[in-house]
This record gives sequence, structure tokens and C-alpha cells, in this order.
Amino acid sequence: MQLEHRRIVIGITGGIAAYKCPQLIRLLIKQGADVWAAMTENAEKLVSKATIEALTHHPVADDIFAAPEDIGHIGLVSKADLYLIAPATANTIAKLAAGIADNMVTAAALSAPCRTVIAPAMNSRMYRHPATQANLETLKERGVIIIPPADGDLACGETGPGRMREPEEIAAYITALLSHTALPFAENTLLPQPEAPRELTAQKLLPKANGAGLRVLITAGPTEEPIDPVRIITNRSSGRMGFALAQAARERGAEVALVAGPVHLQTPAGVSRISVKTAQDMYDAVKAKLDSVDIVVGCAAVSDYRLAYVYDQKLTKEEHGDSLTLTLIKNEDIISMVGHSSPRPFTVGFAAETHDGDKHAREKLQRKNLDLIVLNDVSQSGIGFNSDENAVTVYDRDGKVTEIGRAPKSAVAASLMNIIFDAARAAKGTA
Repeated sequence: MQLEHRRIVIGITGGIAAYKCPQLIRLLIKQGADVWAAMTENAEKLVSKATIEALTHHPVADDIFAAPEDIGHIGLVSKADLYLIAPATANTIAKLAAGIADNMVTAAALSAPCRTVIAPAMNSRMYRHPATQANLETLKERGVIIIPPADGDLACGETGPGRMREPEEIAAYITALLSHTALPFAENTLLPQPEAPRELTAQKLLPKANGAGLRVLITAGPTEEPIDPVRIITNRSSGRMGFALAQAARERGAEVALVAGPVHLQTPAGVSRISVKTAQDMYDAVKAKLDSVDIVVGCAAVSDYRLAYVYDQKLTKEEHGDSLTLTLIKNEDIISMVGHSSPRPFTVGFAAETHDGDKHAREKLQRKNLDLIVLNDVSQSGIGFNSDENAVTVYDRDGKVTEIGRAPKSAVAASLMNIIFDAARAAKGTA
């Protein structure tokens, strides 16, 4: 389920297309999302509040003054990964552009610390009106993501643009957006991700801002240990998981340094990359950065051993015959060094295991003095090394934290960085 551990708030306004919202909510929940809802007074004339509450298993927020203890509209979206307004009427769009907060849906939009997405729905003439188009452009400039309406039959009997996208289309769009996969349509409606937050739009352009102010070092990819000028010892790591973690951390506002082994992957925007080859290179690079980071995530598949002697010339069959013996010596354990350093950053390790994963992960967490360890069962086909998908289990010092089911590595990375940032802040007493 690609939306597992994601909290989505849907704001329902008084457009006829509100009748599509129950099905949209079902589809998001089916993908694992925790869905909450806000409704305007007019929306409740079109779709039952009781229906929405039955589907979401949460109370509907429809009164700004109903929860003074946590200021309802702020509390509703404070932990959301995404705020979706569907349908977004011309009236609501105008209010959003003007910063008017006269109902729960618009008030929540002003206080949302997450991406805001709107799905316009209205008569085609209202949609084409210069005022509506200007308001949409204003929202786009502020970082609001717009799912453009489709052409089709409208409630007024006319045909043209203004029909809200079908629930299946919106659910697919939201799933792709939060999973960092290809969007199903209208990529040109998205603003590019900024490399640095901008005033007013900073958090709306980020999945979460829980990494803001934190400095993160992530290791990724394999290492190579030379045998001779043409041969190496290495492993199957593609580096994709580590690079996805770096991107997720940067998107959440953190300052990110990525120590990467020899892989041909594009460096995520805004991430500082340090390229290395051997385990000793990676060890030295990490150690040099320790004093300037708050969190270290050891995702790289580091070679446990290196050759005791590296040959100056290529080894040949003529010289060594039918067998060749190589003497290997143990490399320094990078994440263990970090875990036992002083002062010590919040330290996260990875355990890529083929058997007895639970036992090995718990033992490594204690032995290496880690705060969290992420277990990756690389014996399963289709996940882990050289795959676009992964599934992991996260442990802390007290035991299992959570399981993240099979999903694209970008989605797994997003969930992992949320867990890491929340745990790191809790450890420092700044949660």
C-alpha cells in the first residue's frame, strides 16, 4: 500500500462534484492512507457528514470554533502529509487566493504545513473567467498544486472544461505525488521543487518540514576493494535506497551530505555529494564530517574485508594456474565508529540480511551502539539490491518500531526519514 503511514486531509466544499468524495476517500484508504476531512456548510447539503465520518472513522471538522483547546483548523492539518481540497469551487479558489479564512476548509489551507492540492470543479464559463484563471495562477505561484479539471458534461447541462477529475484519477495523482513516482497526467501543473525554502511557500512545497534545521550525513551504494589494476571485490548494491533517503531528507528541509560509493546516479537537488571508492575512503569521509552533523544514516553496503596486498600488475592464469588464494583483512566498521564516537550524532544503521534477520538486526543495534537499525531482507526477490522497490523493518533500542511494506524506494525513504527525524528530535527533547 503506497500511502501507508500517510495522513491526508480532504477539504470538501459545496460543489456538485462533492458526491465523488466518498469514493475518493475509499480509494485513498485502500492505499493505506489515514484520511481526515473538513467540510463547509454548503458541502454538507450535498454529501452527508455522517457518511464521511463513517468512511474515515474520524470526526468531520466543520466548525472553526468547535475545538478551542487545539484551534481546530490548525490541529487538523498540523501532522498532515498532504491537504487536498476537492471539489475546489470558484468561490473557494478566490478565497484561497485572497487569503480569506471564513470556514474550516479555507482556514485549514492557510495553516497547512504540507503540500496543498486542489481539484477545481465548476461551470466552464466560470473556469475560463479571467478572475478564476488569475486566482489559479496566484495559487500556483505560491506552491499550490492544481489538478486541472477535465472536459466533459457539467451539472448545468453544458459541456466543457470544469469537470472535477474522477476519484480514480485523483487518487492515482495523490499516490504518485506522495510516492515520488511519475504523475499520471498534467506534469506541467507542478512547480519545481525549490533547493531552499521560500517565505510563505516553504512548507507547502515540502512533504514535511520535520528535517528543518538538522544536518544529515547519509552513506550510499557499494564500495570497491581493488585486487589488481583491473579487478575489484564489490557487491550488488545499486545505491538507490541511499540516494532516495538523501532526497527525502532534503525535501524535508534538512541540510544533507551524501557519501556515495561508485554508482552512476544523479545527485538529488540541493544535496552535497562526496564520491568515494573503497571502504577506507568512506570511513575517512564520514569521520571528517562527524563534528558537523546531527544525524548519520549508514545505508551503504560497505565491504567487510579488503585485500591484505593489492597487486601492482594484473594477475594472470599463466602465473597462478588453476587456483588463486587471496588474503583478506577486516575493514573498519564505519557505523560502529559513528555509534561509539563522542560527541555522538543520532545514529542509524542498515542490516542487509539473508537469514535470521530479526536476530542479526537486534544484535547489531546493541553492538554498534545505534539509535535505530533498518532491517532489509535481501533474500526476497524484487526488493533490496538492484530493485526499484523495498520493504523494511525498523528497530529502536526497545524493539521493533514499525514495518514499512513493499513500495517504491522513494516511498520507503519518505517513511523512513519521517521516523528518523521524529526519533532524533525526541532524543534531543525537541519533538
